[in-house]
Amino acid sequence: MRNIAELLTSLQNESSYARKAELILDWILNGLPADGVALLEAEAPPSQRLAVPAALGTLEADAVRIAEIWSRAGLPREQGTIALPAGMANAELVLAHPLEFQNGLPWSVLVLHGARIEETVRERETDLLLVTSLLRDVRENDRMKRQVDRERALAELLSGKSDIPALKVLPGLELVVDALQLPLYKCDARGVFDYASPAFLALSGHPTLAALAGREDFFVEPSARADELETVRSVGKVTSFPLVVKSGAGARLEIRDSAVLIGDSFFGIFFDVTAIMASNAELKDALQVQELLNESILAGTRALQRTQAAAIRTLARLAEHRDSETGYHLQRICEYTRLLAAQVRARAPYSFQIPREYEDDISMSVMLHDIGKVSIPDNILLKPGKLDSGEWEMMKKHTIFGWEVLHKADQELGEQSFLTLAATIALSHHEKFDGTGYPHGSKGEKIPLSARISAIADVYDALTSARPYKEAWSHEKAVEEIARLAGSHFDPVLVGIFGDIHDQFARVRELFTG
Repeated sequence: MRNIAELLTSLQNESSYARKAELILDWILNGLPADGVALLEAEAPPSQRLAVPAALGTLEADAVRIAEIWSRAGLPREQGTIALPAGMANAELVLAHPLEFQNGLPWSVLVLHGARIEETVRERETDLLLVTSLLRDVRENDRMKRQVDRERALAELLSGKSDIPALKVLPGLELVVDALQLPLYKCDARGVFDYASPAFLALSGHPTLAALAGREDFFVEPSARADELETVRSVGKVTSFPLVVKSGAGARLEIRDSAVLIGDSFFGIFFDVTAIMASNAELKDALQVQELLNESILAGTRALQRTQAAAIRTLARLAEHRDSETGYHLQRICEYTRLLAAQVRARAPYSFQIPREYEDDISMSVMLHDIGKVSIPDNILLKPGKLDSGEWEMMKKHTIFGWEVLHKADQELGEQSFLTLAATIALSHHEKFDGTGYPHGSKGEKIPLSARISAIADVYDALTSARPYKEAWSHEKAVEEIARLAGSHFDPVLVGIFGDIHDQFARVRELFTG
């Protein structure tokens, strides 16, 4: 079958999901053409994966591993078909085409095999996108149908009027209810019990449904029950809702109720947590003592962090007061690096990932990037005109001076500290991506990520700030200049991220001016 119109006609004449999916995969197999095709799902066992038996053979790849490759490659959700690495399958050439996504990664993948499959997919991309869209629709319609069928079956099962309502709709189901000992109940629209399973009656201590329904004081806190039913009416369900009930013998029971609304009826399952709550009460005093200790530890940690931040700012201002920087220079640099670091963490464009704490660490440490300038003589540091070659060589040494003082302090602490990252930035923030920077001429990703991020923040701030020897550039002109220097001065990946969020840099600039 090679004509898509014929495929659409065939799908309209079929009611079975499995048959529709088979027709679509068969069209891909013969209509593209492909030597083999399979549909893989991340959580489906091999026996349940839908496949057309063809020349694909035994596929060693699955959607979980394909999703891992997707993530490592940093491919966006819109990415099309990709070639799988050698060794993932025994086929000569295998391509993976995402069908459905979860959390930005493909969990349902169409796998294609063929000697010319890459060329074929490129030539027939429109056709492939159309039929895979049909396959997604078929699968989604099937899921919706099964969900509706389940809800209808549950409603029919539990909405009868007999003493054991509708339990005989499905043969043997009453045995399942008894075997699982489910404390299941059903209430009408007013909240009056009209069904209770044997397990529910046993839990509540009532011999019959009539005894339970006639108990007006069953709920010790009627307002809590009213709030629960109102919540179920509003959102359709509740999970582990706390209630207190009175047993048939008058004992107080702590309950957690999970309930749903089907039609005008409430269905729920009770869980008795009385014993657990009693144990928790015994532990309450011990927990309160532990909470006090934790609060003391946290208070000490916060004080240490404030002291650390104050020390960094004091050190940074030593260099700032000797330079021509404005009062908000440090604050802007902190915010710029935080913006870039947050995007790197969210997008994960490299082969490694950075932790959430990195954003705070780099925005703090970057304040010390020019600490080495305290060792530069005033006649060079404060010179209003252009530096001669000898003066420029001395000026460049501020990177090494900064590294030496911070690295030595870091070593004296005996382990890696907040100064470790600061020393790295101080040494390498003037390195350039093409290897023409200083002090060591490091190149590409051999330049630490923290220094590559700081370089963009530092240059943007320098360009948009007035100096004795130049006027401040406009934001737009600075953005164009940084884009022009992608791949030479700056990491092109970071420049791309900067280009996406440069308006946030402008807002920081407006906020911290002066």
